[in-house]
Parts: sequence; C-alpha cells; structure tokens
Amino acid sequence: MIAARDYQPIPKSSRLKKSRRALPTYSSVNSRKIANISSKKDKVHYDLQFLLLINKISATFAFCLVTLTLGVYGWTVRMPTLWSQEFRKLTKLQQEERYLVGANEVLKHQLAQQAQKPEAGLTQLHPKDLIFLPDIKVVPLSVTDATISNQGNPWMAEGPIAY
Repeated sequence: MIAARDYQPIPKSSRLKKSRRALPTYSSVNSRKIANISSKKDKVHYDLQFLLLINKISATFAFCLVTLTLGVYGWTVRMPTLWSQEFRKLTKLQQEERYLVGANEVLKHQLAQQAQKPEAGLTQLHPKDLIFLPDIKVVPLSVTDATISNQGNPWMAEGPIAY
C-alpha cells in the first residue's frame, strides 16, 4: 500500500495532454481513408431466417405459457381463500340454524305448558265437538276429442328449446 507521504499528484497540464492525445482530432479523421460501405443490402440466409422465425414463435409461446402459468397459480391461490370464506359463512349459518331450531322447540314447549294450565281458557277436543262436512259430488271436466288424441303423442317443440 502506498503511504500518504509517497503520494505525488499528477499536474493538470500533463493530464490534459494525455486526454487530448487519446482522442483523435478532426483533422486526423479527415486524413484517414474511409471505406465505402456498399449500398446493397445483403440478404439474410434462409437458415438464419428460419431460426429467427423459430425464435419469435418460441418467445411468443413462452410468454403465453408464463401468462397461463401465472393465471393458474393465481386461481389456485385465490380459490381456497374464497372457499374458506364461504365455508366460514356456511358454518355460521348452520350455527344460527341450530340456535333457531332450539329456540323454536323452547317456544313450543312453553306454549304446551301454558295450554295445559286451566287459566289459559283452552279446552280439550271431544269427538262430539268435531264437525264433519258432507261429501261434494265432483263433476269431471268435459274432455274434447283433440285432447284424447294428443295424450298418446308426446309434445315436440317446433324450434330449438335451448342453445
């Protein structure tokens, strides 16, 4: 390692000269001969064209495959999350249903207890208190010949029923 006492800065004038020497000047560029570039465009060989086409197709295919993979990955991550949310809703609804069924049974029991008390004013049924309605003679509807002839044939739609 060089000690600080051994450090000798490079004078500015020599630094500028070196950088000027490294860069070509305008006059030196003019003095060189510049080769003429042919204006003919070289045609790309057919094998190279084929390889370039394969490169484009494979890049497009890779992009589609990566997009599809990310979509499937997102779907597999999102679906369990949605399922767990819906499952929590279902368990909550089932719990509320059990509570309501229990409350309904308690109310039925309380009503039965109150109905058995004499101060409720309810009486028990006796066969003599039952009301019987007379039978009514039912007249069948008139059936036409067209209805009878269509009973043997199933109904067929003239056009499409669905898509």
